Amino acid sequence: MQATIERYCRAIYEDPVFHQLMNSKERYDLIILDGFSNDCTLLLAEVFDVPFIYLNCFPPSPWLLYAIGSPLALDHFPNPAGTRDKMDLWQRTFNVVTSVFAVYFHRWLVLPEIDRVASKVLRKNNLTSVAAIENRYLSLILSNTHFSINFQLPTSPAVVEVGGLHLGEARNEIPKDLVSFLDGSGDAGFIIVSFGSMLRGDGLPKDFRRLFLSVFARLPQRIVWKWEDQSKLGESEELIPSNVKTISWLPQKELLSHRNARLFISHGGLLSKQETVFHGVPAIFLPVWADQPINAQKAEDDGYAIRLCWDELTEEILYDAIQAILTNPRYAKRMQQVSALMHDQIDKPMDRAIYWIEYVIRHQGAPHLRNASRDLMLPQRALLDVMCIIFIFTFSMIYVIYRLCLFCSTLYRWKDMMIGLHKKDD
Repeated sequence: MQATIERYCRAIYEDPVFHQLMNSKERYDLIILDGFSNDCTLLLAEVFDVPFIYLNCFPPSPWLLYAIGSPLALDHFPNPAGTRDKMDLWQRTFNVVTSVFAVYFHRWLVLPEIDRVASKVLRKNNLTSVAAIENRYLSLILSNTHFSINFQLPTSPAVVEVGGLHLGEARNEIPKDLVSFLDGSGDAGFIIVSFGSMLRGDGLPKDFRRLFLSVFARLPQRIVWKWEDQSKLGESEELIPSNVKTISWLPQKELLSHRNARLFISHGGLLSKQETVFHGVPAIFLPVWADQPINAQKAEDDGYAIRLCWDELTEEILYDAIQAILTNPRYAKRMQQVSALMHDQIDKPMDRAIYWIEYVIRHQGAPHLRNASRDLMLPQRALLDVMCIIFIFTFSMIYVIYRLCLFCSTLYRWKDMMIGLHKKDD
């Protein structure tokens, strides 16, 4: 872990652009940072003495919610290692333990290590700690989520959902040969296959490649498959069924908006999930890592997608899943309902993001959005100290009442005994 942090931060601190910014006399109003593993760059906020905003590409991690002072809501808001919001006792326990561990791992191990690397590489011993910089200059989190497709986010005024930020009016042009292929799919339509940038189509093991091609050959639908390097398709072009078209660059949003799009087979990345919901195309998700499993599980639970596992994937499982999506109208109907929820917003996500960015600038960091709980430790935010006091008070009262009852009982027995002695004397 230490070696990874040092390698990552060193790459930033030794970059000429970073040194140019550190020594710049230019004035800035705001810094916008990616909210995932970008703590090394927080030194710039203090150098320019300006607020900064985290633009988070997926639901905020527990340590980001902690940093902004938002409730963690661990009873229903799962971290990326979780599965769903309706959790039983053991799932809630796992969610609490892993989330609290993540918060303190980040605060006690990651941030101090960044401080050490910064002092070592920049050769400065009096640098303000990254945790202190974050606490002073963090103004807002723009979260690339929306409650229609993500779990309900425990928010504060300083956490703004802007899910679908990239789903604007700008459109890429679809190549003419691809347009002809799509338009010719007829009533059967076409299926889009893309596993994002993290899992290249040409990087799939041969067994999985053959599995997909074998299933696609059985379908009447046409297939558009994102395949970066066509030299890795196989020993000969005859291996590719006639209904499959492989392309190195896939205009995903434009394909999903096509009238003949019937199904999207994907890894379940959040941007891909947003795009398929926005355009109302049911999906099959084969998640790989990070937030993809929880995205896929949420989509399946909401009824507009099927989640499959790579380790258990067979031709029949994939074929049956495709047929279920294409032949069972409940998936398309449910997708249209969720898509309507995503579209039903008072403003566009981009306009919302611009408004809040300018809002923070207009109000010099918007300190009035600062939650007072940011000054409390996690046990205090969870009211564990209050519950301890209540428990101690309740236990003390029960003990006092017990002792009083015991005293009264003893006194009553003593009184009876004295009355008995007096009667004997009489």
